[in-house]
Amino acid sequence: MNDKQTGGRANIGTSSLILIFIILCLTIFGLLSLSSAGSDWKLAQKNAQSIQGYYEADGLAVEFTAMVEEHLALCRQAASSDGEYAELIKQRLGEYYKEDTGTIETDVEMPYGQMLHVELEVCREEEKGYRILAWNVFHSVDYEIDQSRPVWTGG
Repeated sequence: MNDKQTGGRANIGTSSLILIFIILCLTIFGLLSLSSAGSDWKLAQKNAQSIQGYYEADGLAVEFTAMVEEHLALCRQAASSDGEYAELIKQRLGEYYKEDTGTIETDVEMPYGQMLHVELEVCREEEKGYRILAWNVFHSVDYEIDQSRPVWTGG
């Protein structure tokens, strides 16, 4: 009778170990997924801030070009010659006007050490009085990469 009772009994130890292993794996994968989702959320927030900063800078640059267009129209009406036109632009736009290149330039600050560079060429023939030469983003801060390697020399 003893043989019949032990022979028909299932081995519970192996299935318990497999079940514990599966639960442990699912828990670890769940925690990794949660960690990954948190990192993705932080990256999405930074990306949203960067995009918002770009569009704010772009809006300020559009306001700048509208101001330039207004001043150029006033200068065009008041000037009788090209020399007088250039002199009026220099008086009205000051440091924005680069007389040697005939351009009007500004840099609008953005987050994360970036700037939006706007460069307009003065064209008296154009309806607006200018032509856009550059409207681009550049890094205003030089990043220095740490190339040193702190290696223990045994001392």
